[in-house]
Amino acid sequence: MEKLNQKLIADRLQLSRTTVSRCFTNHPKINPETRAKVFRLAAEMGYSYSAQRTGNNVKLGDRKKLAVIVGISEEARSKNDTATAEELLVGISEKAAFEKLELEVFYVDPQTFQPQSRARQIIKGVSCLDWKGAILIYPLKEEAVSNIMAKFPTVSVLEDYDNCEVDCINLDQIRGISRLMQRLVDLGHKRIGFLSWKYPVHTPWVERRLGAYVENLYRLGLELDPDIILNLRRDEQIPLDELANLVAKHTQSGVTAWVCAADHQAYHLIRDLKERGIRVPEDCSITGFDGLKPPKGMPQVTTIRVPFKDMGISAVSSLLRKINHPNTNRRNIQVSGEMIVGETSALVST
Repeated sequence: MEKLNQKLIADRLQLSRTTVSRCFTNHPKINPETRAKVFRLAAEMGYSYSAQRTGNNVKLGDRKKLAVIVGISEEARSKNDTATAEELLVGISEKAAFEKLELEVFYVDPQTFQPQSRARQIIKGVSCLDWKGAILIYPLKEEAVSNIMAKFPTVSVLEDYDNCEVDCINLDQIRGISRLMQRLVDLGHKRIGFLSWKYPVHTPWVERRLGAYVENLYRLGLELDPDIILNLRRDEQIPLDELANLVAKHTQSGVTAWVCAADHQAYHLIRDLKERGIRVPEDCSITGFDGLKPPKGMPQVTTIRVPFKDMGISAVSSLLRKINHPNTNRRNIQVSGEMIVGETSALVST
């Protein structure tokens, strides 16, 4: 078995040993994209770096390390469903380097990740004595978030929690969905459905986007039809094949456009509909949200491109504010995205 060290990481990524070492110390000459790739592989391999272990009497002001905890399951990582996290890491690592801070990045399964507030370790086998604060990416269980907050200044990215008073860097969901809906209406669409996938943990961002969809139906004078809101009810757990069948059925019955809660859902749906003889955008238009790069051979979806790098930079700035002013009120910073008119929305066919 190969020894787990920086040389192995360098060999896997075809980088020099010096480059990898400089990534972990946030050397200013390292390209942020390269640094993000190194962090990702290190986390996947279970490699943890500490330039200098500190004693038990370390003071918060002496700590120089930020922990980034990414809630992605092993299954999602095996499917390379980490593009958003990588873009965020580019911004986080760039800002951390500017502030002369080190990073440790960990990928955890959001279903099983349950640190205890009084435990010495947040991540099994990793000392957290030199952590200055924590940045959380993607949904985690609220109890896990509360327990991390009990130990460290904490900021959440992309996830706003109902019962945790954690500072959050989030998307402007309402403005984004509003612009997508307006685009569809301008193209002549009057029957517009909404759908989402179900995820292992509670995902308030889906509910926020659904709320924006309903709000815009009323704003635009469209009918609210609960039958074309799919996989959003509490007890609904519609498998993806069945979800595509329902979309195809409603499309054949006159629904001309579908708003998907996220890009990865939209691309999967486009592929499934093609297999069922439904053409996008000729038979129905589809929008997403997030601005992910299209999978190979897929059209660019009409979407809201989110400035993930900027959000990563804002996350570090917000965390440093929390560290320096721990008693300030909670902040929820919303970032607007850019409208991308792709190939999946078109005029209603007559």
